Amino acid sequence: MTARKLAFLGVDECGSLSAEAEWFVLAGVLTYAPGPIQRIIRRAAVASSRRLKRTRHAPSEFKWSNASLRFRQDVLLRLAAAEVEAFGLTIHKAHRRIDDVPENYAVLVVELLSAVWAKHPNIALKIDRRYTAPGQIAVLDTQIYRHWPPPGVLSIEHVDSQRSPLVQLADFVAGGLYAGAKTGANALEVVRGRISADWHGSWPEIKQRWTKRGV
Repeated sequence: MTARKLAFLGVDECGSLSAEAEWFVLAGVLTYAPGPIQRIIRRAAVASSRRLKRTRHAPSEFKWSNASLRFRQDVLLRLAAAEVEAFGLTIHKAHRRIDDVPENYAVLVVELLSAVWAKHPNIALKIDRRYTAPGQIAVLDTQIYRHWPPPGVLSIEHVDSQRSPLVQLADFVAGGLYAGAKTGANALEVVRGRISADWHGSWPEIKQRWTKRGV
């Protein structure tokens, strides 16, 4: 372990790789102080229940796709006030299908992480568990580890997004970026100051770039 501090990074996506959709978004939320971040979704859920005078929902029930507009805004406002950095990668698929396999997903994760590792070399990474077979997980992890630059330190954990507040927050950032790409809605304006990297790319260009490097 190097002397530099360990950062915690949650990664999640919005959209489908294999569907004939125009966009796919991968996003990350990074913090060096995970304690307060763990409570953002929970506090938003409590505030929502009080406002609506309803029985409180479990924080695990909330994702961008099923949250109300007001709840989304509340989460993003709380995220904007937290000590975090957010990263986004929006892929223009042009309605092509992309095989949803670990090799392809690894390309996108590495592309996203390439905006992170120079500034944050020591990362504890949590990824939404989209693959369950040990062989698939091993392929994905191997490709990511292969490109992490020394002397940085990386650990990878595959988690249920609804069990990881940090990954849930990445889901909200990904959802906001996806909405912006699809409809032009500026859903992330309130948290814009926390987004340190947000770029678009085409799948063929990204695939070619990392394939040449061995992904």
